[in-house]
Amino acid sequence: MGLGSIGSMLAGYLVENNEVYGVGRAWHINAIRGRGYLLMRILFKSEEKKVKLAGVSSSISDFQDQLFDCIFVCVKAYDVRNALRELVDNNVKGTCYVFIQNGIGIADIAKELLGDANIIRAVTNNGANIPEPGIVNHAGLGETFVGGMYGSEKEYWARRVSESLESVGLPAKYVDNIRYYLYLKLTINATINPLTAILRIRNKGVAEISELREIIAGVCREIEEVARAEGIRLKNTFKTVLSVAKRTGENISSMLQDVLRGRRTEIDFINGAIVKLGRKHGIATPFNDMLYKLVKALEKAKSYEA
Repeated sequence: MGLGSIGSMLAGYLVENNEVYGVGRAWHINAIRGRGYLLMRILFKSEEKKVKLAGVSSSISDFQDQLFDCIFVCVKAYDVRNALRELVDNNVKGTCYVFIQNGIGIADIAKELLGDANIIRAVTNNGANIPEPGIVNHAGLGETFVGGMYGSEKEYWARRVSESLESVGLPAKYVDNIRYYLYLKLTINATINPLTAILRIRNKGVAEISELREIIAGVCREIEEVARAEGIRLKNTFKTVLSVAKRTGENISSMLQDVLRGRRTEIDFINGAIVKLGRKHGIATPFNDMLYKLVKALEKAKSYEA
């Protein structure tokens, strides 16, 4: 559900051992249908793969009343609620649901709409992008952490998902403390994403521009405090952020891509979520609040350009 960059990349690998169906935007789906396959370029191997899915559609209604073993929900965080409503309205069910989004709070939205379903969260460090309709670039290989959030069989399904990814060449690991990895990834997203979007720079700028160090340190410190209040202990997040910014130096962050394309960002589920949790626990979060407001303003700024 959501054949965007990550969804298309996952489909491209999972098709090796599974019957895979995909729902996505018409511009991408039409191109896949026109070619007869999704073209996946594995850039770090200089390989191309023609991916033939069992079925693709731009409407979930084409899969009405069907039951799947696993539904990967790969839409943007702000689209999760609407995507799940479409699934429910069309009686499309999964024995488990895997959510791969930036930010936190996704699993709670899923539980609200899906009830007792097995809800899995995954944190992926793979890099992917869609250079043109019908094509996906797998730009960087990274590990995916998978863990259960809700449901009576959440651990069983989280392990199965992890094993399925590993079996098709995507490094994956089952973890029983997925919330730790969610908050660690949140810290990376809450620094690199908004700073690159506001300044319109590649990731390496976050590590190399010395004037950003105080802001990065402030964001990390606030998230560590909020995470501690939520029962999660994060350490050395400042060093982690700089390390990731260097390692992914040439990348254009997903938030910057959204801004450049005039699309809504996931800032509400990243820095915005930290601001909300800070209020809940009585923790001041001025650095996160500043970045949140700047990106929200950036979403509205196009009509005011000089």
